[in-house]
Amino acid sequence: MTQNAIVDKLLSGGLARVKVERLSACGKSCASCGTGCADKHVITVEAENTIGAKPGDRVVIESSTKGVLGAALLVYILPILCFLAAYILSALGGVGDAGSILISIAAFCVGVAAVVLFNRFVRRDRDLRYTVIGLCSDT
Repeated sequence: MTQNAIVDKLLSGGLARVKVERLSACGKSCASCGTGCADKHVITVEAENTIGAKPGDRVVIESSTKGVLGAALLVYILPILCFLAAYILSALGGVGDAGSILISIAAFCVGVAAVVLFNRFVRRDRDLRYTVIGLCSDT
């Protein structure tokens, strides 16, 4: 996955601190979707500066698609899998429909809690790696 960024500062070890403007799910027309996400969100990350970009340069950075897809799979699929597995197991165990539904909702909540904990771990660990791969052509 690639994104445009601006080099903020050069760091030791061939790294650069870059600022990335986060795009919303509605693209560039945030005001039209009415969710209130029209505010710009800028995050700062460290990226391998493979091209020797300097502060102020507009660059293209790349992140590992594997990490992004794995996180998306976890966030969207894990709670649903917990819900379905709990429902099937409780139904097979002879629990009535109402009990199966309650157990499933509890399992869904456990799945959501696991995702929240994972998110906190990833934010601290910053396992997602970025690499500066080129200068922006629209400078």
